[in-house]
Amino acid sequence: MRSLDNQILKLLSNNDVTFFIPPYQRNYEWGEDMCEILYKDIEKVAKSRNTQHFFGTVIYYAESTILGQPDKYILVDGQQRLTTTMLFLIAARDCMTDDLLRNTIDSKYLKNNNVSGDVEYKIKLKQVETDWKAYKNIILGEQLDDNDKKSSVFKNYKFFKSKLEKLEQNIVRDLIEKGLVNFSIVTIQLEPERNHWEKPQEIFESMNSLGKPLSLADLVRNYLLLGKSSSQQNNLYHNFWLKIEQNLSGNNNAFSVSAFIRDYMQLIDIASYKKATDTNHKELYRDFKDLFGDDNLEQLIKNLAEYSNEYAILASYKSSRNDKIDLKITDLKVVESSGYYSFILGILHLRTGKKLDDNDTLAILDAIFIYIARRRILRVTQGENKNAPLLVKYFDNLIEAKDKKAKMLEILSNQQYALRLPNDNDIITYLSSPESNFYNLRSSKFFQSLIEEKLTRNRPALNDKLLQVEHIMPQTLNETWESELGENYQKIHDNYLNNIGNLTLIRHNQELSNHSFIGKKEIYENNAGMQIAKNKITDQQNWGEEQIKNRAEYLIRIIIENILPIDDSLKTSNNYSTEKRSVGNRLSFETLELIGKTIVYFDDVNITAEVVGNKEVKFEDKVWRLSPLTREIETRKNRRNRSGAYWGVNMWKYQERTLDEWMNEIKNYEDEVEENEL
Repeated sequence: MRSLDNQILKLLSNNDVTFFIPPYQRNYEWGEDMCEILYKDIEKVAKSRNTQHFFGTVIYYAESTILGQPDKYILVDGQQRLTTTMLFLIAARDCMTDDLLRNTIDSKYLKNNNVSGDVEYKIKLKQVETDWKAYKNIILGEQLDDNDKKSSVFKNYKFFKSKLEKLEQNIVRDLIEKGLVNFSIVTIQLEPERNHWEKPQEIFESMNSLGKPLSLADLVRNYLLLGKSSSQQNNLYHNFWLKIEQNLSGNNNAFSVSAFIRDYMQLIDIASYKKATDTNHKELYRDFKDLFGDDNLEQLIKNLAEYSNEYAILASYKSSRNDKIDLKITDLKVVESSGYYSFILGILHLRTGKKLDDNDTLAILDAIFIYIARRRILRVTQGENKNAPLLVKYFDNLIEAKDKKAKMLEILSNQQYALRLPNDNDIITYLSSPESNFYNLRSSKFFQSLIEEKLTRNRPALNDKLLQVEHIMPQTLNETWESELGENYQKIHDNYLNNIGNLTLIRHNQELSNHSFIGKKEIYENNAGMQIAKNKITDQQNWGEEQIKNRAEYLIRIIIENILPIDDSLKTSNNYSTEKRSVGNRLSFETLELIGKTIVYFDDVNITAEVVGNKEVKFEDKVWRLSPLTREIETRKNRRNRSGAYWGVNMWKYQERTLDEWMNEIKNYEDEVEENEL
């Protein structure tokens, strides 16, 4: 390791060096706020005399190049600072009218003019693939397309250019020659081939850019790529990781690469993990390494790339090529099904692998939708995030079932009480009651659009700006409405204002407010353009408690019989199990008091593992988590299941009982103690 004090411009002025940002690094992420800070720092230093500004550390290591090419320096840290500095210099160059100054900036800081041919070496800083095209076109002054203009490199270049083009030429020159020239850095050149302890991977993991933590996706990309040679990195990045980023390049953070990795972990481990956020990325990364540490990393990145195709379908970034499946996935997102994304991802992957056909897939997704939608109507969500990933263990049952929808509903109706499938009576009782507030239900407009679709075969678009949920009996009563409702007008208003029977969808460009019922009927009949705004409304002479209750019964019947139907056997039964069960990711060898003990494989006494940690076992001198080890053993026995996912607690024994049975015994004991204490 060699360390020296340096200046940023001195580092960039070396015409025998090209810096490469390797594939495992994050994309360029500085925003305008950070560019504003840099610009003000340059201004401040330029106006001061003999002021040095420390600009951080640049860490790199050298890779061999062929004769005649500049030295190739691979950046480990400093990517964001170097890129932003270069964008400032490009903007300054492009604002100059003096050709000499333009050429000086261009040849001294931006390009290696003694290089001909290869653009990668001619430009002094080679970006990661997703930023490279836009960056290259900016620095070479070439035409940019619409995708280039969406990139952060272009946006920040435009930010600096808009600042600098307002200044006189001599001030722009001073910003470079009196400001940026005094930005000092510490450069550290690693020598990993000479000193084995100088591991770029470990150093990279400990680095942040201007305090911004590395995301789970950043850390996983580093883990999968950094230990490889440069050529291997480029191959794996371009053929697989770039595909993941391209598949998941939409604007919805709920379907980011980090979210995908977490959901993939849940799918493979049949266990729940915390949602990926900036506060738990390191914890999830440790879990990722524990889960996949002994897997073939090249195969792992290929698997991730393959599953990212289905995740892109789940995110609606790509089409499944089946309109009905695409629509059902959209509907699932509307009813907030994020806890089930791992399971749905697995179902879509089974479809890709021809284990399920389109009809099978649609049937299973429809069953999940019915289950979740019924729970959302009752505003029930308890237990879903922790338990939904465990449904993966039923993949084989679903594949073998003749009636996929019925099987899926059977599985869902056999969960614990907190995860119950609401029956018809539950829906009717809740929506009919005065306590029901259908208006404030997040999916109220959506459910009413489904009713309209059943009535007309045409579903209104939820993003239609004219589409609104209308109170028939208005939120504020005037004298006309008080008279129409009678002497109990206040009680009727309190009990039924937000009841489903008093709500309708309309497509109208003005607020109907507290128009009289006769006035509203005329609008519903002639202008609203919605069948739901006519049925059981426009044929009524007046509007009150009886009419609201009758219409509520009519709409509820459409919901339970036509939109969210379940089998006759489920319509009135208690659709949950009273059996006490363990939760997959609650496996704790410490709680089971098994640390230091030996566990045995369920069907082969010759396969044993030593428990060495709270969730870890040692097998063949390697430390494993239970599910990956189970997958490895089943693979060796040539009987790996269709999904590749295993719930390890069911397949390992201690003293002739499965770990799941031991966990259940402890859970039942704890429940009994709690009941006795109460």
